[in-house]
Amino acid sequence: MSGVYRFSFGPWNIHEGADPFGPPVRDSIPFNRKLALYRKLGFGAVQFHDDDAVPELNQLTPEQTLRRAKAVRATLDKHGLKAEFVAPRLWEDPRTVDGWGWM
Repeated sequence: MSGVYRFSFGPWNIHEGADPFGPPVRDSIPFNRKLALYRKLGFGAVQFHDDDAVPELNQLTPEQTLRRAKAVRATLDKHGLKAEFVAPRLWEDPRTVDGWGWM
């Protein structure tokens, strides 16, 4: 099968630098630097969880959320990237069954 392949990534693919079984191994890489690195490697889109796209989402008003989402869109545009999808991080939200908010 022939075709054009396009690749996307999640910002978590360049980890924050902490070893889950030990101390930090390097400094965290800022989000904008991650975008520049991935674009340079040929990726065309970013996968987001809702709180990757708009941190502290649950503490914001709808207007604040929209404003921050538009800022992320502008940043992606600047780097020549698209948002492939934005998925809710239900398993960590205390208001969901996975987050045990029902108990």
